[in-house]
Amino acid sequence: MSYLKALIGALIAFAAIGTAQAKGPSDRQQILDAIRPQAAASLDQPVRIKVDTLNIDSGWAVLVGNLVGPPGKDIDWEKTSACNPYLDKMLWVVLKKKSDGWHVKHIDLCASEPPYWYMEQYGGFVWPCGVYRDLVAFGNETLETQCRREGRTR
Repeated sequence: MSYLKALIGALIAFAAIGTAQAKGPSDRQQILDAIRPQAAASLDQPVRIKVDTLNIDSGWAVLVGNLVGPPGKDIDWEKTSACNPYLDKMLWVVLKKKSDGWHVKHIDLCASEPPYWYMEQYGGFVWPCGVYRDLVAFGNETLETQCRREGRTR
């Protein structure tokens, strides 16, 4: 009987945790919602986002992924002059969180090479080091490690 009471108590506790976490959209969902309209407008068609990496640190976020079409449809890359339909198309987005939510600061919809390979185009490591977690440019060292070595810790 005590086993049954413990099991019921655990189920109630898990249900309460699930309810507490479901109060509002997650940062991930808010970030995707901030990116999607801008990407869809640029490509002149509905898009979904396949996330490969999403790093958040100190109110900044970096998302690396790909744009895909709605269920059952492919993106028509010929509809936009922003992308070469024959090259790889990586999505790279930098966002800043403000009091009213996440805002896109930089977006590259059709990167044929990872933009983070060339951080000098952004002025070097200008965002908090945690947003570079798991991103590797050349060699085996992560960009986060390089950022911290250069003294960027914010």
